[in-house]
Amino acid sequence: MAQQVNFNGAGLMTICKDNTASSKQIITHIRKSETPMQDVKSLMLDILKQYLQADKMGSALGVMDKSASFTDAVSWCSIVSRLDHNKDTLDKGSKKHITESLDYLDNLVASFNEKVVFKIQKYRDKWMRRVLLWDLFAISLLLSSIFAVLFWSGKSFSGGIIFEFIQQRPLFSSISIIAVVAVLLLFHFIIRQKVIISMLGKNEEKLPAGMSLHKALTYNSRIQHSIFRPYPVGWSFLQRTRLKSIVAKLADLREQLADVMVNYPDKEAGAVV
Repeated sequence: MAQQVNFNGAGLMTICKDNTASSKQIITHIRKSETPMQDVKSLMLDILKQYLQADKMGSALGVMDKSASFTDAVSWCSIVSRLDHNKDTLDKGSKKHITESLDYLDNLVASFNEKVVFKIQKYRDKWMRRVLLWDLFAISLLLSSIFAVLFWSGKSFSGGIIFEFIQQRPLFSSISIIAVVAVLLLFHFIIRQKVIISMLGKNEEKLPAGMSLHKALTYNSRIQHSIFRPYPVGWSFLQRTRLKSIVAKLADLREQLADVMVNYPDKEAGAVV
């Protein structure tokens, strides 16, 4: 669910539904709140900081647009409206949305490797095999063409003759070798793009909200990235550490959530804003 950012009379942002607000924008907004519910404010800031870390993982993998955020998947309106209006208790809707925000983050990180990283790696591996097969075909076609030219010209293809030819015409031989390598490299990078375009047209995996496998695969197929990388582009030690850190933090967030629920029981909840 997306959000829209507006400004109220007090100069604070009010996060409402229908359009987008990034994790950073919501964090900035909540920090400015002067709510008496400091425990709720603290919990929301801690949750959103973990969402921000998740956004960085998605961006590093190339599966998210710069403007996309995992915060779009949950609603912050009910919670933020109570903070903005200086309420001293939570309504049922607000407590439900806090719980949903934690549940979604929990499900996201629990399945991040399986649903995101492994899916990207799976298609990268398939792409690599297809590119290598086409490379082999291109090299075989080139060698076959050279053999055919020599055969029809009546010349043999022995190592001695080739070595003698290189010695007699060093400049021409060097230029020819460079040209052949350049043509093979050109074929290789054309093949890389053609294969990935073909795969993108046939595969569309369902990923968490705000993410696209197409973006990640295109990101991985860029010229500067080797097809033999052991991990998808962007899935570095830093990103793996971020994932572990979020998982570790979730236990503490669950304890904070339990405390908040105890402090604001349903019978004390005010009217829904």
